[in-house]
Amino acid sequence: MDSSLRNLATKMILEKIQRGDFAAGDIISESEICKILNISRTPAREALIELVANGVLDKIPRKGYQVVNTSHKQKLDAYIILADLDALAGRQACPMMTEQDILHMQELVDLIDIAIKYKNYASYCELQEKFHQVYIKRADNLLLSRMLDEIKSSVLRYTYFSEDIDTQFEICRWMNDEHKKIIELFQSGDADAVSQYLEYTHWATKDYELI
Repeated sequence: MDSSLRNLATKMILEKIQRGDFAAGDIISESEICKILNISRTPAREALIELVANGVLDKIPRKGYQVVNTSHKQKLDAYIILADLDALAGRQACPMMTEQDILHMQELVDLIDIAIKYKNYASYCELQEKFHQVYIKRADNLLLSRMLDEIKSSVLRYTYFSEDIDTQFEICRWMNDEHKKIIELFQSGDADAVSQYLEYTHWATKDYELI
């Protein structure tokens, strides 16, 4: 039970960092995590310690855990690896994708469009991750999935982010257009095209100021 609660706490903290709810320099306490998730201190503490080990948090004596300010180079290094691993997942998944997978991905891009329309960044982040998880899970490679999770957890945010809300959602809009193209490529059954598009287009850094 504690293991599942620890995983839940870890996932929640990472999601809040990705959405910007926890920013670089913010202090997170065990009691805060316990209150948010209504869990005991043990799984909360274990989740925080795990994120320290992953380089996401620093332990600050008598204060709590501080969100690390990831350097520009660290982010770029992580994105290079993410591009390779995500492209590999797409390649492995392509011949095994089902009609239900495609329908699920289409539903998710429709929901992302709604999140963009109402400028709901938290929902956008959650839905776009679910979109990628469809083919990552279909690849059926547990080690690959774990490696992707580990790299994603090593950076504060792996989506583009702008303080200007109009700029932010314009970016989200063209990223979702790319999601629609990814679906088309999976429907074509061309594993090479899927892999190349994911690595060289979808994960390509288009604006270095917004990462």
